[in-house]
Amino acid sequence: MRNMKHFPVMENMTVKQVREYLQEKKSVIIPIGVTEQHGYHLPLSTDALIAKHLAKKIGERADILVAPTFIQSFSGGGLPGTINISPAVMSLAISDTLISLVSQGFRNFYLFLCHGGSENARALKDAICLLLRSNPAFANVMVVLSGCWDFGRGVLDAMTQGDWHAGWFETSLVMALEPDLVQMDQLETDVDPLLKMQIEHPDNYQHAEKIVDDKLVVPRLSQRPDIKVGVMGYPHKASLEIGKQAVESIVSAAVKKFTELESKADGVYKEIEFKPLPLIFDLES
Repeated sequence: MRNMKHFPVMENMTVKQVREYLQEKKSVIIPIGVTEQHGYHLPLSTDALIAKHLAKKIGERADILVAPTFIQSFSGGGLPGTINISPAVMSLAISDTLISLVSQGFRNFYLFLCHGGSENARALKDAICLLLRSNPAFANVMVVLSGCWDFGRGVLDAMTQGDWHAGWFETSLVMALEPDLVQMDQLETDVDPLLKMQIEHPDNYQHAEKIVDDKLVVPRLSQRPDIKVGVMGYPHKASLEIGKQAVESIVSAAVKKFTELESKADGVYKEIEFKPLPLIFDLES
């Protein structure tokens, strides 16, 4: 039986302990977050700390090793403290992480995102698809790309209310996971119509510019300069109780899904129905 000390947190384990784990299991969870603006009441590490804590709880229950939390991601925001790593670099770094772990014998990867971002998610999915397509070392490797929003009802309930970012859902999670980092006495939001715009759509924090307003000219996107706080939602509705319920809901659902996938993963790829993506060409022009 393997030495369970410090399991499932890989960075706290030794070479010997990871080797012993690989003799029994070849799966790993990779939590993915970012360092970005979360208003005045939440830390810049919000997404990363949520990913770290939830992944550890999932790993403990599902008996799956948890890799170090990946925080080099693209935010899109530009308020002080936010660190933007281009989506291309982020996706290459995660690809290299997978390549490194595959070379050690890992075969089932559970990428667990707690930071969305449309640019980030598209780049990561494209990179993983290309990795599976072009690298023969991944011939019998399963990669699961999931977000905390795929598990439990809490995230979806928040999104349907326009509570996208640093709102009641994320605030409640941090209250449950690292309460000392929540500063509700500093709570502020951008004033309307800015707050209302961001609640209506999570990408409304951006504005677009073109030198020539023509459909063939690529726009330059950036964060609206009048946004100063970076909250998209209703953080004043947060509570410790909501956070505890959300943590349990996400962890339970993720453990159930990952355990199911573990039982079915035999390392053999089978043909499924191919559904091409929509054409990118404007055929009406």
